[in-house]
Amino acid sequence: MKTIAIALLCAVVVACAAAPAASSLPKLSVANGTTLTVGLVVNGQPVADVPPGGSESIPGSAALPPLPWTVELRTSSGNILASAFAGTGAAASGQSGRYDFDLSCGRLTIWTGEVPPEAPAATDSTGTPGDCAL
Repeated sequence: MKTIAIALLCAVVVACAAAPAASSLPKLSVANGTTLTVGLVVNGQPVADVPPGGSESIPGSAALPPLPWTVELRTSSGNILASAFAGTGAAASGQSGRYDFDLSCGRLTIWTGEVPPEAPAATDSTGTPGDCAL
């Protein structure tokens, strides 16, 4: 019985050490330079809606699942406009990562960490006709 208790305790300690604590997760931000309201979805979980011309920053807290993240920006009907991946390497150590997506209806920017993009999201971006279809 004592051996089982020790084994369980070791498993808990290893599991806690392997996953970053919620407070150590990086901030996740989105700038929406499109004409659409976009839904921010992380690992299949809706996190926020970002209005046209708006931005959203989600602190690395209980609002976000553990890393790694598959981040998607979706239309109101669920079509994926942009997708990015944040792994356990640089993102977990708090380093910034940035992804820009130029669409026919504007630009979407996703970034992790504390450093915002150098410029606001453009509203006159080029893209492929129909890429912003609802």
